[in-house]
Amino acid sequence: MKRLSLKITLLLALLILPTGAIYASSLEAGNNVYITKDQIISGNLLATGDTITVDGVINGDLISAAKTINVNGRIDGDIISVAQNINVNGEVGGNIRVAANSLNLNGTVSRNISVMANDLVMGPNSNINWDALIMAVNAEIRGNIDGSLNGKIVQGLIAGKIGKNVDLTLTNGNKQSLVVSSDASIGGDLNYTSDISANISDKASIGGKTNQKNAPVEKINWLQIYLLANLFSIFSALVVGLVLIFIGKNISNKILAKMEKAPTRLIVPGIILSLILPPIALLLLFTIIGIPLAMIVIVWWLVMTYVAKIFTAILVGSLIIKNINKKGEAPLFWSLVLGVVICWLLFTIPFIGWILSLIAVWLGLGAIYSYASNQLRNI
Repeated sequence: MKRLSLKITLLLALLILPTGAIYASSLEAGNNVYITKDQIISGNLLATGDTITVDGVINGDLISAAKTINVNGRIDGDIISVAQNINVNGEVGGNIRVAANSLNLNGTVSRNISVMANDLVMGPNSNINWDALIMAVNAEIRGNIDGSLNGKIVQGLIAGKIGKNVDLTLTNGNKQSLVVSSDASIGGDLNYTSDISANISDKASIGGKTNQKNAPVEKINWLQIYLLANLFSIFSALVVGLVLIFIGKNISNKILAKMEKAPTRLIVPGIILSLILPPIALLLLFTIIGIPLAMIVIVWWLVMTYVAKIFTAILVGSLIIKNINKKGEAPLFWSLVLGVVICWLLFTIPFIGWILSLIAVWLGLGAIYSYASNQLRNI
């Protein structure tokens, strides 16, 4: 149960964002987003791009998705990000909540870090004032953690200072997976779960007890699989949605405008498209010449049905925000986040979830068809 809570906490940290940020955010999108040393962002920064670099100051949170994120300046709030590579060399006044292939931390974090990564490296100059919650394949802890270190790793090295307890679960089978070097200092207990004893240096300082537990036999936890599958589904929809609203922003706005203006008129063409395309692809499969075309139709149909649900989710989020916000404004980013979370949860409701999902597909497909047909008429 503890492992399940750890995984859900890390994933929810990326999905449950501060609602106040809806009304006080700056939006940046492009191949490269750069905040210069003399630049100060008031409030939160929502950014997406190939590379995001912050050398200046953000008075609020940095909420971002990119290939590479570099933070060399100061973030007064939290870093909430998804990226391939994240490098934090500056100062973070709040928490770090990220999912990445690699996280390199060499700066100061005033509160907690919650990390899901393939490689996690805390350099010798890093300092976390509160606790660290990690899920990683490889973890190197060379800096300071004033609080506790908790998590699940494949293999790790502790060569820094940890003020309180260490509680780690290791999943490297029969190979030795935890090393506590001579430079390590642990103020509390060292608790780890592994069938192989850790390599603990005699010179390492451990203030409390060292407790080893053998790894229990894993049983299939269907509830855990179900919850994680749904969280991954929400996360995937958010990633695709970010592409739609940032890269295809103009097209997305036009499609959403059609959906908001006359939603009921779009459902019928959406139903027709969803019903006729699969039989057409099936018929084409029976002809040698039509096989490549059939594959194209099937792929297009699958992609469009998925994108259609995301457009419907954005519409739902937009309508909710407009009802809450007296100004009637609904930023696409927050419409996406709110709409996807709500709709994807509704889609999982037994007996009626599949019906709601179908309606979402029909509405979105109808809007896409309406936009495409108008574009063809204007050529």
